[in-house]
Amino acid sequence: MHHITILSEDRVFSTLLVRNLQAQGYSVDIHLLNLQLPLSFLASPSTWDTSLWVLDLNWFNDPWARTYPALAEWSTTLPQPAVLLVDTSWDAELLKSFRAAAILTKPFSIVSFLQVVKRLKSEGWMTPHQRSQGDLEMELKERSSLIFKEWTPTYHRIIVPLDGSRLAESILPVVATIASALSLEVMLFHVVPAEGQPARAPTPSQRKAMESIGEYLEGLAMQLKTHGVMAGWRVACGPPVEDIVRYASEAPADLIAMSTHGMGANSRMPMGSIAAAVLEQQTRPVLLIKPDQEIAQL
Repeated sequence: MHHITILSEDRVFSTLLVRNLQAQGYSVDIHLLNLQLPLSFLASPSTWDTSLWVLDLNWFNDPWARTYPALAEWSTTLPQPAVLLVDTSWDAELLKSFRAAAILTKPFSIVSFLQVVKRLKSEGWMTPHQRSQGDLEMELKERSSLIFKEWTPTYHRIIVPLDGSRLAESILPVVATIASALSLEVMLFHVVPAEGQPARAPTPSQRKAMESIGEYLEGLAMQLKTHGVMAGWRVACGPPVEDIVRYASEAPADLIAMSTHGMGANSRMPMGSIAAAVLEQQTRPVLLIKPDQEIAQL
């Protein structure tokens, strides 16, 4: 089992790294940096058998500026490779001084981090002291492309909840662009509110509202079709959030696209609340946009 030592200023983030590394079968320990004794971790016996160092150094300001050069000088003496995790405040010259086997700039995905560790392991934990910063950046880009090359798009249908308002409709140009580019089907969906009676048949007034909104949705669907987008529509009667989530599952939807604001003056719930509730109850991707001021004033 390979041993990894994390040198970090951030207890919470380093703990997250540890959990993910341990799940991959690595033995891991953490040394938290001390401002007064920044190199005190060298006294630990665990440093003697470390196979890979992860240097999680978040900040670069005046107090730490005196510490980092000392850490950089120490890192060049390591027989083991090191992965350097930094924020965007670091300059290129300082990054070079660490001679890390790989450099990741926050924020980055845990998948990317684990991929880098896996790659270093497969190379026998060799420390490439002769690499330049340009080489490092190129290799990380290559690794990222390998990660995403394995992903195959599975999007076929977008569900677009609408309420009849211009605010809610402001999502349609974005949806039409995505659907046209990826050859996706768009399903427009409206819920006539019927809180408190989800199991009962619609009342006459609700049926009339459903017929009226159906004509409205059909008109929008025809507009989408004239732009080469496959489109359909459906109207339901019930609790808005529950029906949106239910229909997204029944359709099934690969993506839900909504405006963050909408719902007419007669609505009991603003679209922002509905969008937030759908996002909370849904595991499939949700695309949210905020209408611009011109649309909001119409």
